[in-house]
Amino acid sequence: MAITNTTIAGLAGSERKMDVRVTAIAQETNELVQSGLTASSAEVSALANGGPRKVSLDYLKPLSGEAFNVSNDDINDEGDVGSIEGGTYDAMRLDLNYALATTDLTQIITQYGKQGDLATALAGHRNAITKSLFFSTLVGVRAALAANAAITHEVATDWDMAAIYDAIATAEEWSPLFNVLMVSHGRYAKLQAQNDGFVAPSDVNTRFATYQGFTLLKTNKLTNDEAIIGRTGSIGYGEGTAQQAFEVERKANGGNGGGADILHSRFSRAIIPLGMDYNGTIPTTSAAVKTVLEASASWAKVAPDTQFGLRFLKFNDV
Repeated sequence: MAITNTTIAGLAGSERKMDVRVTAIAQETNELVQSGLTASSAEVSALANGGPRKVSLDYLKPLSGEAFNVSNDDINDEGDVGSIEGGTYDAMRLDLNYALATTDLTQIITQYGKQGDLATALAGHRNAITKSLFFSTLVGVRAALAANAAITHEVATDWDMAAIYDAIATAEEWSPLFNVLMVSHGRYAKLQAQNDGFVAPSDVNTRFATYQGFTLLKTNKLTNDEAIIGRTGSIGYGEGTAQQAFEVERKANGGNGGGADILHSRFSRAIIPLGMDYNGTIPTTSAAVKTVLEASASWAKVAPDTQFGLRFLKFNDV
């Protein structure tokens, strides 16, 4: 009796079905999206889904709270008028891909256990890449704004929530929207042990731990003495789907004639700190992506300080 070999196509059903499942799972489990840091728009979505890899997007400057007239009864007394000012900033899309090869697809069944878990694993891989690119972006933005005293703060203390609130206060009327605290894995552990406002996800049946009302995100891009505070919707974010997002390639002579399958995965991401102009080049290698994103020269702030949705802190315990 002939035995039919397990294949990626058999596990996935079809490349198109795999794309739908992976996209749905990735969106549901994406930390940046679920934390509220990101916001999308028609312009960002259009960038993520095709066209030039670098485009100019528009933004509006906030109206001053001091600009108004006081009405009176003189019909000939004309009030002052003003205008809404705007500007543009450049943003970039990254078109990414990765391939998974195997000569024994029973390994996938053994490792992941069931058909749906393959999609979960691929979605997790995409989200891990997205998070890594996001924090590399913040490294470059922080370097570019190191001299901006309203955005970047260094304090001569150990971890201090008062310093965090002081940093947020520079956003003035936007300060209540700062609700995400990004920390290192080590600092996360320290907050967890302090028992002074840390709430584990399991305690409230949520996806994230919180600390004194802030949603916590962990990253290895920060030291234990650093923190980044973000406000709701401070990151423009777009997910693009390639024309052939998943594709199975059969190599009949692979594995020294035993046969092999390669699952190609392709996707696009646009990650835009709102108010930052991207001045870097379009990277063409995986190594160049991190180098360009983390370079201070790649970024310039065009939005007013109060409107900018990130604050960077460094605690210098002396």
